[in-house]
Amino acid sequence: MSELLYPPQKITLRKAQAELDIIWKNGEHSQISGDDLRRYCACSSCRARQLMGTRLITESAEVKNLVMMGGNAIQVVFADGHDRGIFPWPYLYAIASGRAKEYLDE
Repeated sequence: MSELLYPPQKITLRKAQAELDIIWKNGEHSQISGDDLRRYCACSSCRARQLMGTRLITESAEVKNLVMMGGNAIQVVFADGHDRGIFPWPYLYAIASGRAKEYLDE
């Protein structure tokens, strides 16, 4: 299935709507909120905070910028300065389809 989805055809950061808009290679369309991106950040710091039960979202989960990480992922830079989250295409798709926790447990 992955060969039908990745890499995305187009990724748009819609700052006014606070969401990431993705058109996958097979034409499927996904929208992911900044809240969901921050909630499912899989960097070591966020994973540790989740295990301790600490709330991840501080003042805002506003996405400030996206940085391409080769052809396999994007780095999300949040307005509060958090920039350690790297989101590979399969993980972004899992977040968009409500399977983020399952993906991390695989």
